Amino acid sequence: MKAIDMAPIMKKYPGYFVALSYDRKKVLGKGRTPEEALKEANRKGYKDPILTRIPYENRSYLL
Repeated sequence: MKAIDMAPIMKKYPGYFVALSYDRKKVLGKGRTPEEALKEANRKGYKDPILTRIPYENRSYLL
């Protein structure tokens, strides 16, 4: 599978829950809660989007 560049979405929606298309390139809905993001996507006609929370900061951790 090819890597997906989420940087534009991470810059635009820090701290939000976002409902994404299956290719993870289009935001179908956003909200401060998962319910808000899913409700917005459902209003637009999308039934089963991918839901994720965008962190406030993009950090990497090494273990």
